[in-house]
Amino acid sequence: RGCGRGCDFCVPTMQRYRCLPVSHILKEVEVNVRAGRQPILHAEDVLRYGARSIEVNREAVINLFKSVKAHPGVRGVGISHFALASVASAPEVVEEISNVLEVDEKHWLSGQTGIETGSPGLMKRHMRGKCKPFTPEDWPQVVLEAFDILAQNNWVPCATLIMGLPGETERDIEYTISLVEKLRPFKSLIVPLFLVAMGGLKGKTRSFTVEDMTVKHTMLLLECWEHNLKWAPTLIEEWTNLSIKNPVLRRGLRIVLSYGIRQGERLIRICRDEYDYNLKEMIEDARKGEIKTAPLPVRFVYNLLRIREIL
Repeated sequence: RGCGRGCDFCVPTMQRYRCLPVSHILKEVEVNVRAGRQPILHAEDVLRYGARSIEVNREAVINLFKSVKAHPGVRGVGISHFALASVASAPEVVEEISNVLEVDEKHWLSGQTGIETGSPGLMKRHMRGKCKPFTPEDWPQVVLEAFDILAQNNWVPCATLIMGLPGETERDIEYTISLVEKLRPFKSLIVPLFLVAMGGLKGKTRSFTVEDMTVKHTMLLLECWEHNLKWAPTLIEEWTNLSIKNPVLRRGLRIVLSYGIRQGERLIRICRDEYDYNLKEMIEDARKGEIKTAPLPVRFVYNLLRIREIL
């Protein structure tokens, strides 16, 4: 619980950092296994398990993964969150976890992580602890090195960015766009989020909305989704091969999701070429029915997954 890094927009960082003992965790693993579920290790930063400082406690982390993996009935272990600074500061721990869990290019490990910004200035102002043991000025390079380490060890990060941090300038957004462009070669997802005024920012600023978006914000948004759509076919192919045994369902789901990818690419082109990155105007026209958004048939996907559960 908690991560100890002190980002001022985050609620979990307000909680006291603590770790449950392995013996307690194994009891929860047993509950999940008995229910037919595989365990997911939940933490704000799973790589900081057992740490007494910002430094990764290799022995504690590896013991945790080995203990859970060796528990009767466990076929695989998932994780919820990890910090990029922890990855960059302890690449050997990432490699050892991959060996323990026997991950490979087709059977990768995935978890959520926060990039939040490519701007050293915003790092210094809002999340100085996020980059430790590195400095805010190091942050863009830390992110790149961490993504490279993750790729080498078959981890697929789902990373977040935050738009609308207090004091954000056009130059800050440009730094983030540049960083996202450099991350394009790495298999991953990058999800841009609007700032929600919570955590240490609650009552001190207001949440970010579509109405606040500038052209630069839209450029960043589209850059993220072009990244995601580039990697989506690979991720869909690999995920369905692992998760769906029925070939008919697998093929049907791929067709529907591929359709969604094409529609996403079309909307990106429209926003860029016809609206010159004016997302607010494009949204208004879509609400008026002047743009055919051709939404992905979500109910069809849902029904496919329900059939899979029944089978």
